[in-house]
Amino acid sequence: MPVFKISSSDLTNKPFIKHIAKFGKPIILSTGASHLYEVQEAISWIEEEGTPFALLHCVLNYPTPDENANLGMILGLKKAFPNTIIGYSDHTLPKDMTTLETATLLGSLILEKHFTHDKSLPGNDHYHAMDKEDLKLFLEKIEKRFQLLGNFSVTALKDEEPARQNARRSLIAKRDIPKGKTISKDDLTFKRPAHGISPKFIDEVVGKTALVDISEDTILQWNMLS
Repeated sequence: MPVFKISSSDLTNKPFIKHIAKFGKPIILSTGASHLYEVQEAISWIEEEGTPFALLHCVLNYPTPDENANLGMILGLKKAFPNTIIGYSDHTLPKDMTTLETATLLGSLILEKHFTHDKSLPGNDHYHAMDKEDLKLFLEKIEKRFQLLGNFSVTALKDEEPARQNARRSLIAKRDIPKGKTISKDDLTFKRPAHGISPKFIDEVVGKTALVDISEDTILQWNMLS
C-alpha cells in the first residue's frame, strides 16, 4: 500500500505512531474521540520523522447518529491545520449519502467508509456500511453538486453573453443632438440594449462633439463623436 492508515484508537499511541512514521510512507490519521491538543501531539510525533500525513475527521459512534456527525469539525481541522490534507471517515448509516456529499462540499479530499456486498451479514460493520448502490447514488449526487458549483473563477459565462448584450444599458440620446453640439449630461440617458457606448464611459462622452445629427433615443456609438 502507498500509505499507512492509523485509526482513531491509536491517536495517543506515541510509540506506535513514531514506529509507523519512521517508514517515511504517508500516513492517514483518523481523529475520532480526540481533543485538539491530542491531535496536535500526534502530529508532532509524525513531523519529528518528517513524514507527510493527512487527517480524517471521524466520530467513534457505530453507527454515528446524524446529529453527532459534527461535519463542522472538517472546517475546524482545516482552520487548525491549513497546510494539511483533511478528509472524513464516515460511520453514519448510508441512507441518501447526504453525509458524504456534505463532507465533500466542505472540502474533504479523502473519504473513508466501510463497504459491504451484503448489509445483512453478521458483525459490527456490515449494517452501517455502504454497498454498490449507495456508492452509485453518492457518485451521481456529488457529480450533480459539482455541476451546480461550476468553477470558482469570477467571470461571465459564455451562455451569459446574450444577456450582457441585451440586458445591460447603453448611453442614449435623451433628446435631439444637432451636429457640432458639445454633449452634456443633460443630453444623455441610458437604456437597453448594450449595443452602444457603455454608461461607464459617460465622463468620456460628456464634452465631446457630435459629428452628425443624433436623433432622440439613438444608441450612441463612438463614431458619432469627436
